[in-house]
Amino acid sequence: MKYLLDTNIYLGAFRSEERKERFRSAFFPLIPQTFLSSVVAFELSVNSKDRKTRELVGNLTDPMLRTGRVVSPRFEDWLQASEILTDIEAHEKRWKSKLPALLNDVLIALCARQIGATLITCNRDDFLLIHRHTDFHLRVLMD
Repeated sequence: MKYLLDTNIYLGAFRSEERKERFRSAFFPLIPQTFLSSVVAFELSVNSKDRKTRELVGNLTDPMLRTGRVVSPRFEDWLQASEILTDIEAHEKRWKSKLPALLNDVLIALCARQIGATLITCNRDDFLLIHRHTDFHLRVLMD
């Protein structure tokens, strides 16, 4: 089994000691099967406003890169992302204003699918929406 963690899983671990402990107990045993989406790495880096957080992100991303466990959207994924967003816009009108913000989540889902990984997230609503428009393995955690 392969796993890909959404950005919110990592951010939670960075922001509180309680969540850091939950992260360690839940995800450290999965490290050998865990992959990192380059989109998640981007989102983590964008949210790294201070030196300590940038170091945390580097401590996460560097080993994943060294061990070949980083997955990036392919050309086909970008094209499919546009189809998914167009489909959401056409069939789920209430989500129209959120479409630009959904792009990264769609790409993360497609990265997970690309390697046959289960995407683990706390972002229930967005990923269930995406899941209605494309198939990928999803596990939603309660925050």
